[in-house]
Amino acid sequence: MNSLSSRREKTPAKASNDEILDIATRAFAAKGFEGARMDEIAKDANVNKATLYYRIGDKDALYEAVLKRIFTAKVKRLEQMLATVDDVEERIRVFASILVDGDQPQQFSAIMLREIAGGGDNLPDDVLPLMGRIVGALRQTLEQGVKEGRFRPVNPFLVHMALVGACTFYASNGPIRRRVAALAPDGSALKTEMTLPDAAQAIADVLLNGVRKS
Repeated sequence: MNSLSSRREKTPAKASNDEILDIATRAFAAKGFEGARMDEIAKDANVNKATLYYRIGDKDALYEAVLKRIFTAKVKRLEQMLATVDDVEERIRVFASILVDGDQPQQFSAIMLREIAGGGDNLPDDVLPLMGRIVGALRQTLEQGVKEGRFRPVNPFLVHMALVGACTFYASNGPIRRRVAALAPDGSALKTEMTLPDAAQAIADVLLNGVRKS
């Protein structure tokens, strides 16, 4: 009896759906949509492929679930920010922080960079409206800043690309940054390492310097 109980205690627990999505997020970030394998994800989650397909779906459905979970959380926070933060500059800073928050910001950034490089070939259609709501939250903030006489008129989508691009690239290029820093001359003022929240705020400040009305 004791031996049986011991074997049961050593058996890894099957992953919950949220844990499966965490595992899948890491797999898609590391290997891309094409390279990620359902059997490996199932093995890491301690479920068989049939169970994975039953609980989540095929690879397309799993990828969509991964992205929708991330984007839905970000959209919710952004829309809460619009309702609770009045100052337009603070909104931009909060917007930047939301881009790099969450449980797996580096993995999310890696997935999005892969999608950008591949022309969005694997990007699920159902995710696009969520992305549009993110752009809409930034557009609303920029337009309010213009009405208040604090921002000059700018293209909201280009500002969105600049902010998201910089935050996403910083979140993903840590290994390259560290190699560059290691080769910098002694006494160099080159500073490559910041926390993700600090980097997001620095990027927001640069952007604000560009959109403020002089």
